[in-house]
Amino acid sequence: MAAREHRTAAVVGGGPAGLLSAIALARRGWAVDVFERGAAPPASSDARWGAGERSYQLGLNGRGQKALRRFGVMDRVDARAASVRGRLSIGADGNLTETRLTPPGEPGAEKSYVTRVMQRDRLQACLLEAVGDYERVAVHFGVACDGVGLGDRPTLALDPPRERTWDLVVGADGVNSHVRAALEGAPGSTTRCVRFENRNERRYRTIPLHPSRVPGTPTDLNWGFRNASAGLGMDALPTLEGEMVAVLLFKPDSPVSRRLAALETADDARAFFDDVAPALLPFADDAELGRFAARDESRLPSFQLVEGPVHAGPVVVLGDAIKAVKPYFGQGANSALEDVAILDDCLDDAPDAAGAAALFSERRAEDARALVRISRGFDGRGPLGTARFLAPLLLDAKLSKAFPRLFSPPLLRAIQNEDNSFHALRVAKRRERCAQAAALACALAVGRALCRAAFA
Repeated sequence: MAAREHRTAAVVGGGPAGLLSAIALARRGWAVDVFERGAAPPASSDARWGAGERSYQLGLNGRGQKALRRFGVMDRVDARAASVRGRLSIGADGNLTETRLTPPGEPGAEKSYVTRVMQRDRLQACLLEAVGDYERVAVHFGVACDGVGLGDRPTLALDPPRERTWDLVVGADGVNSHVRAALEGAPGSTTRCVRFENRNERRYRTIPLHPSRVPGTPTDLNWGFRNASAGLGMDALPTLEGEMVAVLLFKPDSPVSRRLAALETADDARAFFDDVAPALLPFADDAELGRFAARDESRLPSFQLVEGPVHAGPVVVLGDAIKAVKPYFGQGANSALEDVAILDDCLDDAPDAAGAAALFSERRAEDARALVRISRGFDGRGPLGTARFLAPLLLDAKLSKAFPRLFSPPLLRAIQNEDNSFHALRVAKRRERCAQAAALACALAVGRALCRAAFA
């Protein structure tokens, strides 16, 4: 982009993607205002993060780490994050089974990175502290944006109000984005948000677990527990301080959901865990069991995507505002951070802010839609949905191992590779499915011909 003094930008949304956007623009010398309706998080060094209950944990994979490294903040984030080097499966009988990944760089390594884990709001705190290195960035907490005035010099409807215009507006304001709504409502706009029915809904409750209560229990693994008969699953990720944040997943309006809703005291919670997940009790304490009993269930996000352009003039949306996925496979926050890197490339390649926004639509909108469609394919309901999820993974694993030049790895593994685009992966996998179907049809035809010949 051609240089010009005093370029200004407004970023709507002060979460991780919004703050990283501000850093990316500030590195270019832009003056940036960030508007966040919520309150500021505690400092990333605050002792409260060690409690394990501050917020939902994020696993930063190769995509997220690459973006954070690009903008010079990965070291700051890394200092407050825990590592995940594999999985710990906790059996109903209390037995622990470790599965460790081969370290990056060694022969047979499954990944090129070690997953780093931290609370979403702690990542926000780290990026907020990084923003403090730039004099021309101002972050305004407690300021809501209820709309955008589109045009060559866009304006924002802010509460409390501010009379300003900007060269660029970045909407990083989440699944209920007001910036996106402005794009949808513009005269002649073809932008529209598509919200999918949640055909496999899950609810969750969180509870801290304390590995230190059982000497020798590893804290650098993702913990997993399943009780299929009770309809309860659990995944837990570590904090830097060593505590685990456990997320219990269950279906709404199920027997286990109703049992959870009836809990009132720590004794009630202890009896519940003693029945359906006794192996977890050694890691819990009464105070947290009491808070668990009083806690309401929370909802996972539903899938949604944006059809059409994700910009209008010098106004552009990114992150959850253009694609919302469930957190099972760690692509929501990571792809949002990756969006910022792609927007940064577009600012390099375009003559002005409007051109950069248009280029971002061209380069990222279809990729965002592909991520949602791939993720929905992983989220089938019931035994048939499970079969549709597992069968392709097993088939692809065998074929890619036997014929690596013809068949790509399973999609679940391929989307973890930060060098792959989601759209290219989806196109390639659909092409492979057609080839597999054709090969199967040919094999069946040959089989029938041989049978006829044998009985002729």
